[in-house]
Amino acid sequence: MHFNRKPLVIGLAAAVAGFTVTPIAIAQSESLAIEEVVVTARKRTENLQEVPIAISAIGETTIERAGIERASDYISLIPNVTIVDAANVGDTQVSIRGVVSTRDAESTFAYIVDGVLSTNPNSFNEELFDVQQIEVLKGPQGALYGRNAVAGAILVTTKEPTNEFEAKVGGGIANNNAYKVNAMVSGPIVEDTLLGRFSISTRETDGFYKNIFTGEDDSVDYLEDTSARGRLIWNVSEDMSLDFRAGYSEVKGGAINFNAAFAIPAFEQNFGAPGFFQDVNDLDFRYTFNVPGENEQETLDFAVKMDWDLGFADLVANIAYNNLEEYLLSDGTSATFYGYELTGACQADRQTLNSFSRPDLFGPFFNPYGVLPPGEENDFSGVYGPYTPTSCDGYQYQERNQEDLSFDARLVSPGDQALRWIGGIYLAEIEREVVVGYGADTGNGFNRTPYVPADGPNPTDLLFWDDFDTTVYAVYGQIEFDLTDTLEIALAGRYDREEREVTNKVPNVSNSGLNINLLDDNFQPTPINPAFNSNPNGIPKRDDTYSQFQPKLTLNWAATDNMNIYGSYGVGFRSGGFNSVGTEDLLNFWFNAGYGGAGEAVNAQINVTDDYDKEVSEAFEVGMKSEFMDRRLRLNAALFRTDVEDNQFFEFFAGPFGLLRSVTTIDEMYIQGFEADITFIATEGLTFYGGVGLMDSEIEKNKNRPLSQGNDVPQAPETTGNLGAEWVIALSTNINLVSRLDWSYVGETWFHTLQGEQTPTIWNAFFGPGNNQDFSKSSRDAYDTLDLRIGLEADNWRVTAWGRNITDEKYLEEVIPAPEFGGSFNHQSAQRSYGLDFSYLF
Repeated sequence: MHFNRKPLVIGLAAAVAGFTVTPIAIAQSESLAIEEVVVTARKRTENLQEVPIAISAIGETTIERAGIERASDYISLIPNVTIVDAANVGDTQVSIRGVVSTRDAESTFAYIVDGVLSTNPNSFNEELFDVQQIEVLKGPQGALYGRNAVAGAILVTTKEPTNEFEAKVGGGIANNNAYKVNAMVSGPIVEDTLLGRFSISTRETDGFYKNIFTGEDDSVDYLEDTSARGRLIWNVSEDMSLDFRAGYSEVKGGAINFNAAFAIPAFEQNFGAPGFFQDVNDLDFRYTFNVPGENEQETLDFAVKMDWDLGFADLVANIAYNNLEEYLLSDGTSATFYGYELTGACQADRQTLNSFSRPDLFGPFFNPYGVLPPGEENDFSGVYGPYTPTSCDGYQYQERNQEDLSFDARLVSPGDQALRWIGGIYLAEIEREVVVGYGADTGNGFNRTPYVPADGPNPTDLLFWDDFDTTVYAVYGQIEFDLTDTLEIALAGRYDREEREVTNKVPNVSNSGLNINLLDDNFQPTPINPAFNSNPNGIPKRDDTYSQFQPKLTLNWAATDNMNIYGSYGVGFRSGGFNSVGTEDLLNFWFNAGYGGAGEAVNAQINVTDDYDKEVSEAFEVGMKSEFMDRRLRLNAALFRTDVEDNQFFEFFAGPFGLLRSVTTIDEMYIQGFEADITFIATEGLTFYGGVGLMDSEIEKNKNRPLSQGNDVPQAPETTGNLGAEWVIALSTNINLVSRLDWSYVGETWFHTLQGEQTPTIWNAFFGPGNNQDFSKSSRDAYDTLDLRIGLEADNWRVTAWGRNITDEKYLEEVIPAPEFGGSFNHQSAQRSYGLDFSYLF
């Protein structure tokens, strides 16, 4: 294995010296031994320390004591794993060893709940309640988990129904007018035969930020979530059981809460205003939108799993159904390009909402923003910025709806044989509807539909609306064989085939004519989707098929009774897909020469098409799992290298047309690194834990952005880590004082392939050449956070005072660069929060 640029041996020494760890449940016993953790990473129950995969396993005790309620809460405890949760609820990007999930594409990791693979990306960011264990598997897991497991897999196990009645209530209050209430009831319906469990959770918060324009403190990052989950286990016989699981959730929250930052050095020099070339980490954030940023989701899921002991093997089969309906509404960004400058609503707003009358909304005059009062001498002269209080920037509307049905069946041999095997099949049918629309804010309210005609309150001027149908077929298997008493070899493989079809649903009509940038040379409205220019009789369907064989080879050596050393090679696969029809035509017109539009002056030479290729990752890993000091000290570590072809990368475009989301590919890149985690029981009741992750990455080839070759891989920070301590003091025979302190660190992070190389912007079409972007100030600074929890625990109750980010660290959650716009769109992180939780078990 070839490693370059940074000697990972130095990282290994630093990590071991630095007490790096991942939290697990600790047994409070006289021996002070670390409790054995059972995982299901290879689709059978095994000891964590014997599984040849880098796994972070978080048990029930840690889930409760660390206050884990959403995905971001446990990801901060795992080295080389990071998360971005910014645009709307459920729109998360998870980076596992530098391979990050992509907006508008499939996920990069398999998400499995109670043994059932979820095909809906939004389900990952659901509320976590009544959960037994979480397992995070790093590295490609395609051989067993198939589609999308190019970075890893995350397994969540919820609590099973009990054979004795129990009930639990809980809740909490916190700053920002936050509260939560939850309840659970479990027990036998028919003793030993039919067992049921039902749990429900609801929470609300106003969020951390306030809309300066409206004065509302519950309209920016607010959240309302109500989720319910039911589970029924029917023990049909001694050999067969059926596990029924159903869930429902309603979520409302803020959406698209970004502020923009220019990254154009020429503007800074020409106008003498530093605001045109800003460090994104020093932004003065102002939320001033007049269009309510709102996101509403409704999710229904159902699954049934059968376990049938056939003697020679267990037959495990499940069928799962999921339905998501979601929309987003928010302000637009097109005001900078004067698209709606002459509308009555924009002119009326500028009378009272301008930089002279309301400097609190726009900041220092023309540094960088300046909104002028109405008048012919002032029209087409301001610098408005995005998401403003005026109607001049229009609005955006999105939908992400999905319905899917999947089936998985496998035979699993007994685990106590020298030769162990698994063989299975997988089928899925996925229907996904994607809507991205932009239009005029006339001040008359909003119809929350994909298309609003010209005489409607908010007419649509640019629309992408597609139905995506996907059919998945897969066969998979694994053989594990004990070559000797201490040496195991495992060979796994999976073949996936995905048939994809996309149907365009955009009506063949012209836009409203209100956006002057979307008029033709005769000042007439153009088609509402640019693909109609080349397809006047209707946009045809598109289809393609993607397939991949995903092997995995593993050697596992029990070097001693307390140390396992393993090596593995594996392949992961993520299907290719389609951008919305019209993406290529629109970008060529505005940004590329040779297409007769503004792009003649820009000549950005970007290469974004209406479809994108499949992604394939290939990984090598060498790891160690060990325990010392009579199992009081656990140290696990791994070295890895992942090479990725056609990594699917989200690109964001802003221009006179409005906004556009698309997926491109990075042809070749690699990520290599080291990680370790450690747990140490110092004394009875006092446990230290932590983890460190070191990564070195490089973009080796990128036809879409050739200047990015040699740059770091986006969202692959060189260093991540966590360190913590848990102290349990017995106050009486059944009451403990429990304290927990968690520190986490994420290094400097780039969010785009361009990292300081200058490239053309749309401003060259307005002001001539030389107005290029420079993203050298657009990486997110390193940050660290500190969480503290102190509480009392008894046999049947718990009270905990807690604080998250108690040092009130200010950092960015996300940076979305838009090179051809000449800037980025930036989202703040959560601030300090604190509260009091309680629970009571009947």
